[in-house]
Amino acid sequence: MSIDSTDRRHDLDALRVFACYLLFLFHVGMVFNPAPFFHVRNDESNMVFLIVCGFIGLWHMPLLFLLAGWSAAASLRSRGVGTFLRERVSKLAVPLLAGCVLLMPVIKYLELRSGQNLNHEGLFVTAQVQESIRSVIPIDLPLMEPLEESFLSFLPTFFTDLDRFSWSHLWFVAYLLTFTLVLLPVFARLARREPRREPNWTPTSRAWVYFPLLPLTLIQLTLRVHFPGPYNLYNDWANVAFFVTFLCSGFAMALAPGLEDRLREEWRRALALGLTSTGVLLAAVLGAFESTPVVLTGSAVAGWCFVVALLGFARERVTRSGPGLRYLAESAFPIYVLHQPVVVVLAAVVVTLPASTMGIAAKFVLLLTGSVACTLALYHFGVRPFAPTRFLLGMKPLSREPGGAAVASATPATAHSRAWHRASLLALLALPLWAGTAEAGDPTGLWWAERGSAKVEIARCGDALCGRVAWLRHPFDEHGCDLRDAENPDPALRGRPVVGLSLLRNLRASPDDPGEWNGGDIYDPTSGRTYDAVLQMDGPDQLRVRGYFHIRLLGRTTTWFRVGSENQCREET
Repeated sequence: MSIDSTDRRHDLDALRVFACYLLFLFHVGMVFNPAPFFHVRNDESNMVFLIVCGFIGLWHMPLLFLLAGWSAAASLRSRGVGTFLRERVSKLAVPLLAGCVLLMPVIKYLELRSGQNLNHEGLFVTAQVQESIRSVIPIDLPLMEPLEESFLSFLPTFFTDLDRFSWSHLWFVAYLLTFTLVLLPVFARLARREPRREPNWTPTSRAWVYFPLLPLTLIQLTLRVHFPGPYNLYNDWANVAFFVTFLCSGFAMALAPGLEDRLREEWRRALALGLTSTGVLLAAVLGAFESTPVVLTGSAVAGWCFVVALLGFARERVTRSGPGLRYLAESAFPIYVLHQPVVVVLAAVVVTLPASTMGIAAKFVLLLTGSVACTLALYHFGVRPFAPTRFLLGMKPLSREPGGAAVASATPATAHSRAWHRASLLALLALPLWAGTAEAGDPTGLWWAERGSAKVEIARCGDALCGRVAWLRHPFDEHGCDLRDAENPDPALRGRPVVGLSLLRNLRASPDDPGEWNGGDIYDPTSGRTYDAVLQMDGPDQLRVRGYFHIRLLGRTTTWFRVGSENQCREET
C-alpha cells in the first residue's frame, strides 16, 4: 500500500491517508447501520448510516486496490522481482499473520457474543438479532445458537474451527497478497518495459479514462448476483474480478504517465457522473424504483468515477509534502490494521449505554472520537517507536545514522522515553492481571452496596454464590408503589419488585485465587442489563465487585462493605 519509488508521489500518499483514516467514520457508522452485518450492532439504528456507509463503500476499497496496483508498478520498476517479493511478504504477509493471531480473536468473540457469525459460508444470526434486522430490512438469515462460552474457552476454537475463524477487515490484505502473487509474472514482465510517452501510443481520447467501466459493469451484471460474498477468497468471484480490475488499472496507470493528464482534465466530469449514479442508487434505496441491472450498473459507474475524481483532484491539488503528511503516510497501514479491534471493543461498551440517556448521535460521536484517540495513541506510543511492533505491522525498520546507531536512540532523553514507553506497554498489557491479589475471606453475609443505597445478601447456592437485594434506601417509585424491575428486557419480569431480586448468580471459587469468585454474572436493575461478574475479597469486610462485558478490562468495579463494619471508618478518622 505504499509507493517506494525514488520520487515520492505526495498526491498518492494523501489519498492513501484519506482512505485509511476514513475507515474510522465507515466502521463506527456500521455500528448504527441497519444493514445486516457489523461485528457489534447498536439496538437502535438509523437509515442515515445506511446511506453514508453505502456511499463510502462504493469507491473506498476500489481506491485502495488501485493505489496498491500503482504502488506495485513503482516498486517492481525500482527494486526488481526478488526484492519486491520479499517486500510484499514483510508488508502484507507478516501483518496478516500477526493480525489474525493477535487481534482477530477478540473481534470474533465479541461478534459471536453479539449474536452474529460471519464465516466463510455466510452470515448466521440468533433469533433475537434476526428479529432486530427484520424490523428494518425484510430479510431471512440462517439461525445460530447464542454463544455462552468464556473468551478463554473460545480462543482455541478460533484457530481450529473454520466456522469461527475470521480475518475481519484484513480480508483486503489477504486478497491483495493473493492477487499480487498470482499476477506477479505478468506484472514483472510489464514493469521491465520503459514508460511509453510517445504521442502515437499515449491515449489522446478522454474515453480511455472510462474504459475500465466496461469490464466492471460486465462483472457486476454477470457475477454479482451469483457471488454476493462473503470475503472468503475461494468462492467470491465477483469481488475477486472487480478488485483485480482496479488493481490492474492502477498498475496500468503507473506505466502510462500520459493518462495522468487525462485524469486532471476529467476529474470534474467524473465527479459529476459519480454523483449522478449515486443519486440513482439512492432513489433505489428509498424505494423510488426496483431494477437490479440498473443498481448493479450504477454501482460500477459510481465506484470507478469517484476513484477517477479523487485521483485527478489529488494530482491537481496536492503538489508538496510536509512533516504532517509524512507522519500520516507512515501511519496509514498500521492504522488500517489496528483501528478495527479498537472500534469493536469500544463499540461493545458504547452500545450497552441506555438509549434513554444517550441517543444514536451521542453514541456515534463518543465512539468515533474514542476510537480515533485510542488507535492513534496505540500506534504512536506502542507501535511506532519499537522495531518488533513496526515489523509486525509491515513498517520499515527504524532509520539509522551513518555510525549505525538507531536515530530513535541517539540521545539519552529519547532512550529514556523509549524505556518509559516499554514500561507503559507492559503495564497496559498487565492490567487484566492487576485486579489485585485479594486476601482470602468469606463473602457470604450482608453487604452495603452502591454507597449504602442498598443491602445485598450473599449466600451459598450449592457449590456457587448468589446474591439478592435485601433492602433499599428508596424502595418506592414516584407513585408510592414498590420499586419494580421496570427496565428488564423480558416484559414478563418487569412487574417483580426490586427488593428480593436476584443480582448475583453462579459465582464459583477461583482455583487460582482463594479470594476470588468468578464465572457468574451480575444483573443491573437500573438498566436491565446482565454483565459477567467477579468478586474479590479485600480483607474480611470489603468486597470488590466488578461487572464487565466479556473482557475484564471493559467494566466497572465498586466496593461493598460488610454490614456491621461501618464504624471502622469513624474509628480510623
